[in-house]
Amino acid sequence: MTTTDDRDGRPGRGRRVATGLALAGASALGVLALPGAAHASGGSLSNIVLNPGGEACTAAHAETSVTATGSARQPGLKFKLIGQGGSVVTGTGSPGPVTAWGAQTQAGWYNWQGPGDYTACAKNNGTTSVYLNLLSIDTA
Repeated sequence: MTTTDDRDGRPGRGRRVATGLALAGASALGVLALPGAAHASGGSLSNIVLNPGGEACTAAHAETSVTATGSARQPGLKFKLIGQGGSVVTGTGSPGPVTAWGAQTQAGWYNWQGPGDYTACAKNNGTTSVYLNLLSIDTA
């Protein structure tokens, strides 16, 4: 952040104070807008090299549904969706190293673990590095 000089040569605080007030105001408006509003969330990772034994994960909070996707440049990554209790969501793990993966669960399905935090992960169980194109999770 840049500052301006006062007439006596000392750094000025005017711009810093104005920026701080603007950020505080924006934050207050955001907090006021959130309560009671239904919202979806999600997260993603992309363009990551996973070395042997390496794992990359992204998480989001779900109320009623979770959808996760992943892709790799070459086979070598195993994908999974982990539920709020810490266990893999039934039927969502890739059968082995793959280049594309998708998983979904929602309220009312046999594998739904209830509202909470869900995590999508990609793990390299192989002996060579693998390029993770994308790992994403979307929730509602």
